[in-house]
Amino acid sequence: MRFLITGGAGFLGINLCRYLKKREHFVRSFDIAEFDYPNRSNYEIIKGDIRDRAAVRKAMKGIDVVVHAAAALPLYSKEQIYSTDVIGSKIVLEEAYKAKVKRFIQISSTAVYGIPNHHPLYENDNLIGVGPYGKAKIEAEKVCERFRKKGMCVSILRPKTFVGPERMGVFAIYYDWIRRGKNIPIIGMGN
Repeated sequence: MRFLITGGAGFLGINLCRYLKKREHFVRSFDIAEFDYPNRSNYEIIKGDIRDRAAVRKAMKGIDVVVHAAAALPLYSKEQIYSTDVIGSKIVLEEAYKAKVKRFIQISSTAVYGIPNHHPLYENDNLIGVGPYGKAKIEAEKVCERFRKKGMCVSILRPKTFVGPERMGVFAIYYDWIRRGKNIPIIGMGN
């Protein structure tokens, strides 16, 4: 299979690229960020912005599956988040639809649930959204639903925080606090 990974230079993106390549799939990374990982030659790398329709169209050529992981994260401005996570996602979906890709996988976020008052969470729980990022992810999911109604095979995943080699995220802060003897937040009784 031939995969396009938007956000291929991000933490999820590079790990997905590696996973797919090990299984001998063709992998094309499309990201505005520099792809500065070892074994660059294992992948086709396109540096570009998902808001640039011509660049997205070019990246879509010959692709079977799109994993859309590109996003402006919560630390960006409200305008950047909306233009990337909603408008950019719409462009990627439109070009994937025109290119007749077999499957489109939207990487959303549990931020769409707001601050939940129960666990576990279910896909049909109310979507409230935390801040501009959570609200933009909800809007992007609505765009996905419109393409699903047109007959496109679209899956939406809502992962939580990504942690692993090369990225510890918030856990790096927690480990530092533990090392320095500070208290860390614990959910429930800590058992």
